[in-house]
Amino acid sequence: MTKIRYNMRRRFAIAGFLAVGLGIVAVLLIFDKSVSLPMVFRRVESPLSASAENILRTCRDAPHTLSCYDAEIPKLLNTLTMEDAFALTRLIQQRDPRYLNCHVLAHYIAERETAKNPDRWEDVVARCPVMMCNNGCPHGSLMERFKNEEDYLTEEQIQSIKPDLADVCEARGGRRPEEVERSMCYHGLGHLAMYITNANLKRSAALCRDIAIKKDGNYVQTCVEGVFMSVFQPLGPEDIALVQDITPRKESVTAFCEPFAEDTISFHACRKESWALFYDDITTATGLAAFCSYTDDRQWQWSCYMSLMNPNTDALVIRNRDIAGLQNLCAGLPGAFRGTCFAGAAHRLLQVDAALLDRTFEICAAARDVGTKEQNDCFRAISAFAVEGFALSNRTFATYCRRLPPPWDNRCLMQKR
Repeated sequence: MTKIRYNMRRRFAIAGFLAVGLGIVAVLLIFDKSVSLPMVFRRVESPLSASAENILRTCRDAPHTLSCYDAEIPKLLNTLTMEDAFALTRLIQQRDPRYLNCHVLAHYIAERETAKNPDRWEDVVARCPVMMCNNGCPHGSLMERFKNEEDYLTEEQIQSIKPDLADVCEARGGRRPEEVERSMCYHGLGHLAMYITNANLKRSAALCRDIAIKKDGNYVQTCVEGVFMSVFQPLGPEDIALVQDITPRKESVTAFCEPFAEDTISFHACRKESWALFYDDITTATGLAAFCSYTDDRQWQWSCYMSLMNPNTDALVIRNRDIAGLQNLCAGLPGAFRGTCFAGAAHRLLQVDAALLDRTFEICAAARDVGTKEQNDCFRAISAFAVEGFALSNRTFATYCRRLPPPWDNRCLMQKR
C-alpha cells in the first residue's frame, strides 16, 4: 500500500496548495451577455488548431472516443506547456462537448507538470484552470506531490498540521473564495486525509470533523464524501494502490458501510459514493430508485439522488447532444424526486463548466414537459448557483442572473440583497 511521508519543514505546503490553487476565479467574462453562445462552444482560431484536428480525426472512429482523447492529448505534453495542453483540450471540447468532464486528463496533465519539479508543485496548482475539467488539475498536482513519499503522517504530525488544514480553505489576505470553491477545497481535503492517514477511514473522517466546521458553514459532509470517493473511485495507479486492500466488492458494500452506522455522515457518504460499483444499475430509473432506497430518510434520499446525478449527467447530457435520455430517466423516478433529478443535472453541468449555462436551460425545458414543479426545481437550482459561485462578485453575479428567463432573473438577483 502506498505510504506518505510528511516533512515538518513543509507543514505549510498543503495550505499553500489549496489557498493558491482553489482561490483563483477566472469566470468573469464567461457570462458576458454580449456572447451569444457559451465560450466553450465558440470557435477560436489557435496555433493549436491543427493538433486538435489531428486528434479529432484520430479519435473519430475509436471504440471509445473520450478515452482516446485522454490518451492522445498527453502524447503532446513533451512539446506543449501545461497552458497549451488545456487550450488544446478546450479546442477539442468546442468540437465535441461530450468531453467537457475531462477530469482524468486534467489529473494527468498536472501530474506530468508537477513531476518535472515536485518542489514547485504549488506553482503548478496556481496555473491550473478553474471551473474546467471538474477541477481535476489541482487534485492531480497534489497527488503527484505526495505519491512517492516513504511514510504516512504520525498522529503527532497530523495534530501539528490541523490548524493549517482548518484555515486553508478560508479567506486570507485579499483572497475571498466563493462557496463552490470552499466546498471543492474541503472535498479535496477529504482525499488528502486518506493519504496522510494511510487510508484510515475513521481517522480521515475524524480529521474532516476537526477542520471543516466553520462559523458560517459546515463542510464536513463534502470532506467525508472526498474520503469515501477515494475508496470507490480511485483514478490512477497510486490511488488504486492506496485503497486496494480495503475496497469492497459490489455485494459487500452493505457490510462494508455498516460499521459507520453510528457516524451518520460517514455512513451515508459510504453508501452514496459506492455508486461506481453499481454504475449499470443507476443509469436506469428503476436502478437509481433502488440504489437510493438504502435509507428511508427523505433528506438523505434527496442527497443520494443529487449525488448520483453527477455520473448520470456526465453520461446522459455531457456525452450526448440531446437530453432525451435524461428526460426519460427523470420522468421514470418516483414523483417526489423527478424535480431533484433535473435540478441535479443542471447543477452538475454548472459545476463541471460554468460556461454551460445555456445548456441548463435545455434541461429545464425538458423538465417542463414532465411538470411545472419539475421545471421550477430545475430553475431554482440554476438560480441558487449564482450564490454558490458568484456571490462575491457583484458584476458576475448580476450578469449571470440576467441571463435567466423571467421570473427567475429577478428571483436570482434578489438572493444578493
